[in-house]
Amino acid sequence: MVNENKKIGIVQPVGTPIHLAWTAFQRRQVSMAQAAGFECVFLPIQAKGKLSKAFGYLRTLVQTVGVLKRQRPPVVWVQLPQVPALWAALLYRALYCPAAKIVADCHNAQLRAPWCRFPLALSSLRRADVILVHNEAMFEQAKAIGWPMNKVHVLEDVPPVLSDVKPTGLARSQIDAPKPWVVFPGSFAADEPIAEVMEAARLAPDLTFIITGRPERAARNGHDLSQLPPNMRLPGFLSIDIFDDLLREADVVLGLTREEGIQLSVCNEALGFRRPLVTSDTAILRQLFSAAAVMVSTSDPRSIADGCREAIADPLLRSELSSKLAMARLNSWTDEQFSSVNIALGA
Repeated sequence: MVNENKKIGIVQPVGTPIHLAWTAFQRRQVSMAQAAGFECVFLPIQAKGKLSKAFGYLRTLVQTVGVLKRQRPPVVWVQLPQVPALWAALLYRALYCPAAKIVADCHNAQLRAPWCRFPLALSSLRRADVILVHNEAMFEQAKAIGWPMNKVHVLEDVPPVLSDVKPTGLARSQIDAPKPWVVFPGSFAADEPIAEVMEAARLAPDLTFIITGRPERAARNGHDLSQLPPNMRLPGFLSIDIFDDLLREADVVLGLTREEGIQLSVCNEALGFRRPLVTSDTAILRQLFSAAAVMVSTSDPRSIADGCREAIADPLLRSELSSKLAMARLNSWTDEQFSSVNIALGA
């Protein structure tokens, strides 16, 4: 039997579990890796346009299978909604390592069109050993659209564990603006209240509002950046080193969305970096972060501006609240949610 396995290329899993994502960076994986013990593998797809993206997906699928074959992880975590990334993990298991376990780590976009209707999406999910959603609202959505609920577990984002949160000067070298800084990590997605944040900046001219992300994406999602207030800065997409230092420099971290059911990763980033947090008063964000955050109305610029002022008024208290909630969330995540996933994997 051993010789037969060698002939067909079957291997036994060794080494470290892998969490793979077809993107340049994702805080969720990096933060979880510190507690979960897997290696993060990021394989960004650079192609644009439907045809070139299709070839990019195919090329990255082959590359992913090659990475998995070489490293032979016993557990493969896959970030979705890129369903072909899950195909790569399934191919690795089918062709090379039948003993490997597969975890489908589903972003909320996997529950919506077009990804929920992607070819073979549901059948591929059924072949995973564990399916992860990021909060209870997603769990209910998964149930409503027919996911195999015996495999579905809630595994929330976890705050990053940082030994040092002192600024390094990188952010100040890139952004010339007076303090205090209100940092809104964004992507100019449709659910982000860009117009409301711009108006909040006008209502608080003594604060500098910094929105990260690629401004060239704004117009396609209905955001008009033609009349920026003078106290607003758009530094664009930042490298992880500069972005992390921007969080260290932030007097307030702002996490806003128009949509219910979204667990903003920036909220956990604020906790991990021990920064004062202002976030949208949605049901899920209130449940997860109200112990530390100032909750505001996403559609009300005055509420956003007042919330930022409230957070800045007592920075030591707000930083302490963020630090305490970060530790509480990490302990709960490790002892309850991650433990449940490990049991499901037979660990």
